[in-house]
Amino acid sequence: MKKLQAPKFLYGLFVIAIILLMIPKFSYNDPDTFWHIELGQYMIDHGQILHHAIHTFYGDELPYVPHEFGFQLLVAPLYAAFGWPGVYILTAVCLFFLVLGLLRLGKVSRKELGLQQDHVLMLPFVLLITCWIYYNYFKGRPQMISSFMIVWFFVYLREYQMVAHKKYAAAMVALSIAIANFHAGVWLVIAVFTGMALLESLINKTLNWRKITVFVLVWLAGLLNPGGATSLLFILTVTKKNFNLLINEWQPIQFNSLENLPILLLLLFFACTLPFALQRKPFRFFLMLGILYLGVSNFKQNLFMWLFIPYFAAVFFDAIPYFRKPGVLVRQSTLRLWLTIGLLLNIAYIFTVPPVIDAKNYPVDEMNYIMQHTPEGTRPKVLARYGSSGYVMFRGGDILCDGRQDPFVTKDSLGVLGWTAFERSMYGFSEYLPEIVEYDHPDYVITGNGVSHKLFNEWAQKFGQPVYSGTYGSVFSLLKATE
Repeated sequence: MKKLQAPKFLYGLFVIAIILLMIPKFSYNDPDTFWHIELGQYMIDHGQILHHAIHTFYGDELPYVPHEFGFQLLVAPLYAAFGWPGVYILTAVCLFFLVLGLLRLGKVSRKELGLQQDHVLMLPFVLLITCWIYYNYFKGRPQMISSFMIVWFFVYLREYQMVAHKKYAAAMVALSIAIANFHAGVWLVIAVFTGMALLESLINKTLNWRKITVFVLVWLAGLLNPGGATSLLFILTVTKKNFNLLINEWQPIQFNSLENLPILLLLLFFACTLPFALQRKPFRFFLMLGILYLGVSNFKQNLFMWLFIPYFAAVFFDAIPYFRKPGVLVRQSTLRLWLTIGLLLNIAYIFTVPPVIDAKNYPVDEMNYIMQHTPEGTRPKVLARYGSSGYVMFRGGDILCDGRQDPFVTKDSLGVLGWTAFERSMYGFSEYLPEIVEYDHPDYVITGNGVSHKLFNEWAQKFGQPVYSGTYGSVFSLLKATE
């Protein structure tokens, strides 16, 4: 029997250990996850793709762009079958393909420049990047799926530019369709990458009718989604009147903040790699400009810099003297085995110790009280903050506004103070709350802790004392006032 080589054995343990450090319980607790599950289950139960908002104060009147319906139809049955561990199963699959995609991205970068594709630092670097992506972006949202799809689309695009195989072209078209149906809001990145490749081919005088046909098919394939062009241009909806800037992850990055130190270090490292990575290649220059723009825009779009740093860093590794020679390299099949072992151990852990929703961040106790005092089959109208409304809907309440945002920034939702439903949800828990309550007529109002005594007392004078106080906050009942 052949002896196991110690370096590769230790390398395998290292890979598994890093995967185990991506602790499963931190992957699910995001406000959007709750309404994604609810929308997916509604579509399954009713056999339809949603084009209108559900479970709101407006009934089914507000239009909704189904730009993430594919993710919702995937996550809902997993949750129904296994609970929160089911959501992690999807997370684990996405992590598996993301790690392999980031590694392949680095290899493609080196291949383009005629270098040996493997490098000893590549996999550790990719795992480090994946850890950051996991803890900051893998929260039971569509970007889990779109992240690895975008990376693999880019890989096939670069392979196609080197060798125009039909299999690469087919993969690009298929991924364009998939991204447009799972997370259409980021599909424009695919369109831009494709445009860069077309321009690159034009500059290099390699553009022909076959390439033009493939690139056009990639663009047209994105239209094959229920929302059509509206889904692909979803960014224009959420940025209207700068509504998106009211949400933290859309706001400009504060690079001088200590909590954003990893983002600052990434930006500086990105700058260090450019002299080695650009190599006077037009496409690399175009990509650098695009990634730099996205990387400094806001936290939400900063994800793209993390996804594409392996493409630039792959060449930079050769500048480190000690690691210029080939190091410990492993077969792809071996790496897939190690990743599978680590992720299966995480899955076993999450099924053994299922996560519990944080009652400090979400109105768990408060909704328990409300639903206990609500007749079965009835959905109470509950006014809650923007960040907790998705959970309220998930638990059985009708809400003013949730993370879908697009139905709630339209003129159809305009109300008191001239605010849209989104604005009332964001600004409402202030001195304006009584006016909003009088206009929207909720059955209950859930307020979070941390409110000033003065403001809380003003609310109590208008609504009466809270009928319940829990870990998250207080519940005011408006039912007595309307009886």
